Amino acid sequence: MAGLAEERESMKPHTVRRTSLLIALLFLVFFLSSQAGFSVPSGADISFNSTEYGPTRPPDMRNDTRGTITTVILNAVQQDQHWKAYIGNISGSYSLDDASNYTIYDWDLTGTITGQVYASRWSNVSWSSISCASHSLIIAESTFHNMTSAKPDRINATFNWSIHKEFQVGGNTIPQSTCNSTVTYVSDTRQVPTTSSPYQEVLVMDTTNSYLIYMTSINDGSTGYNDQTNDFQLIVAESDIKSSPTPYYFYVELR
Repeated sequence: MAGLAEERESMKPHTVRRTSLLIALLFLVFFLSSQAGFSVPSGADISFNSTEYGPTRPPDMRNDTRGTITTVILNAVQQDQHWKAYIGNISGSYSLDDASNYTIYDWDLTGTITGQVYASRWSNVSWSSISCASHSLIIAESTFHNMTSAKPDRINATFNWSIHKEFQVGGNTIPQSTCNSTVTYVSDTRQVPTTSSPYQEVLVMDTTNSYLIYMTSINDGSTGYNDQTNDFQLIVAESDIKSSPTPYYFYVELR
């Protein structure tokens, strides 16, 4: 009996070590699953680029007889120098990759593609802390692009609505109709925003770094501003005085 007791005592350290190892493994599994519970937007590859400029508008003329006073109303449409737009289609896949970008398996996307497209002046957005863009950040971004409070096309005057659907951005929920928003045109026609409007665009921010982000929903094969089918339409601010255009980084989050 003494020998059996001694054997049991000698087994206790091994049992404790196995129990501790099991607890550690369970904790690791729980930690990894909690971190991987949601996806974050990924950088998008741009495979095609076609840039169009506004039309050249010829001037009207008059040929009035001498000795007259003619009152005229002049109406001019001038290409806006504070904004630029991006439109296009979305393709992609779901993939299981490691940190070295080796793929063990992937799935081609079929059917209707949903999600969001993002554009930001920053390539290091922290997607763990996304919320509505603050008023102070919007004003600061306007100042960066030389948009004074007197400009009718300033950012807060363009995104002057707060009507949009609920968005999921990584692990963050953007509640319905809480952020500055707008909608781009459909068939050359201004749209009145609703929570179900196509081509909604919303201003959000990376609160960790105070980065402004333009966010728009993916509308697979919807009629766009030019009567062609687009998956997304996006307008972003630009300076009218800088010698070089502002670069923007694009991200996509697929649903």
